[in-house]
Amino acid sequence: MKQQIKIFLSGALVVVPLAVTLYVLFAVAAWLDAMAESFVRMFHGDFRLPFHGLGVVLLLAMVYLIGLLTHMWLFRGLFSRIEKAVLRIPGAKIIYESVRDLMKLFGGQAGKMGRVVEYRPEGSDITMLGIMTNENPSEVTGGEKKVAVYLPLSLMIGGPTVYTSRDNLKELDMPVDKALKIAGTAHIGTEEQAAAPATPKA
Repeated sequence: MKQQIKIFLSGALVVVPLAVTLYVLFAVAAWLDAMAESFVRMFHGDFRLPFHGLGVVLLLAMVYLIGLLTHMWLFRGLFSRIEKAVLRIPGAKIIYESVRDLMKLFGGQAGKMGRVVEYRPEGSDITMLGIMTNENPSEVTGGEKKVAVYLPLSLMIGGPTVYTSRDNLKELDMPVDKALKIAGTAHIGTEEQAAAPATPKA
């Protein structure tokens, strides 16, 4: 019986992650298709997408086009004015700046912000995986030479932000998304572990 349960769990290990991933992708694609249809119907009342997934294609094309326009001087000024107008809306500033800073964190546009670091608390022999989010949080540290480091917890349920000296940090050559994946899964099921040879039993 134990052997059958083990085989079943092995199959579930393959099927469940794949099924959840496909479900999320299809759900997002359907949502984007509905948004695209609603937008086009404002100009063409009976419009229907010729095939599913076109909403995703249109969204990617639109984002890429806007990215190209932001490199042009004329449109850069226009987007700057739009941004200032959005920031004047009550409550919009917090949402907009939070999302913008998060995108900069993953996109590498924040200089050294968003660097993955190894954090060792003073007087401790343990280390923690962290992400440096601010090199000069003077409004919190009162001018002390400290940096802000976010320490993600397992299962992605949040995590504390600590303010510490650079002496307690070691920068790691690792992208932010990989660091969050490692932290979120408690470093379970990594490629390194899968490739490691099994230890023979005595």
